[in-house]
This record gives sequence, structure tokens and C-alpha cells, in this order.
Amino acid sequence: MASARCAYCDATLEPNSMYCLSCGQLIPQAQSAPPVPAPFAGAKPAPSAAPVAQAPVQAAPVEPVPLPRSLPWQQTPRVETMPAPPTAAPAAVERVELLFSTGQRVVVEGAAVVGRKPADTALAMGARAVEVLDDTRSVSRVHLFLEVAGGGITVGDAGSANGSRLERGGREIELESAGTRVPAVIGDTVWLGDLSFVIQAA
Repeated sequence: MASARCAYCDATLEPNSMYCLSCGQLIPQAQSAPPVPAPFAGAKPAPSAAPVAQAPVQAAPVEPVPLPRSLPWQQTPRVETMPAPPTAAPAAVERVELLFSTGQRVVVEGAAVVGRKPADTALAMGARAVEVLDDTRSVSRVHLFLEVAGGGITVGDAGSANGSRLERGGREIELESAGTRVPAVIGDTVWLGDLSFVIQAA
């Protein structure tokens, strides 16, 4: 015989239990009719009597039984999620100040060429030359392109010998040698070989 299970929490019921030991719910008991004794073999049938009218029996009102998994403590709580706050668009940038690790400060508006000797290349491009003071010579003569235009900032390596990197929030990305320029923002750090500069609002 299979073990009976609670209709409310699906726990295994003890034999002849009136309550579930797991959830405390009353266990409906099956009503069985009392056995009818068999007639005696030598007994004579009783004379038939006129049927007696029986008064209708009104059934007692039955309270509704809650469905399984519908009790308050069996419901899964609903978690309300807050919408993400809107992100404000960065303000347009017209010019920036480059603060070098050597203490040098340069204000740039428009296009600029950064390096140890960038004058000729900058003149040919119609850009500003930003000459970096570098005793270690880790910065190339023409090391980096920087441009402030359209309200944004872009930087790109100019084919330098020691490479360029863009640092933001503790993470660095290597700029492709003479490759595509990447967007930069105020607060970024740009590395030129062993030297660096921070992009600041001007």
C-alpha cells in the first residue's frame, strides 16, 4: 500500500493521522459505511410495512478547503525591481589641458601631434606640435595624434617605437600602431613609452 501524502505540502503522512506534521493542516478522513450483517439462514422475512415518509435531511454547510500551494506562507514573495537611473550625456569638450608626468602642461584645441620632435609633421597636417621633454628617449619623434573636435576627444598612435596606451579606471588598452583613433574622455591617462599625461578640462 502506497504511503498517503499531504495535499497541501506533499509531505508523507503518518498512518491514521488527523493532522499533517509538516504544515499542520487537517487531513480529510474518508467516511465508510458500517458493515451490513448477513441475514440468518433460517430466519423468515419480515412482513413488508408501508413505507414511512422521511423528512429531508439538510446537509451542514461545508467550509471551502484552500487549494494546495495557496496558503500565505507557501507563496513566493514578489521582488520589486527599481529601474536603472538614466545616464547623463557627457558635456561637449572644446579644449583640454594635458598634464604630463614631467610636470609639463599644454592646452590643446583642435588637432595636435605629440612627440619629441613633432614640428614638421604637425606643420604638414595643419595641427599643433606638442613637444615632449623626454631624457629617456622612450617617446618617439612623432608619437601620438590627439584631436579635440565635435565635442569629443580622440587619440591614436602615430607608429611609435614603444607604443601608446590609454588608461581608464585602472584598466589599460594598447593603441594600435598607426591604427584607428579611439575616443577618450576627461580624466583618462595616455602613456607614451615611459611617460604619460592626464587629460583634464581646460
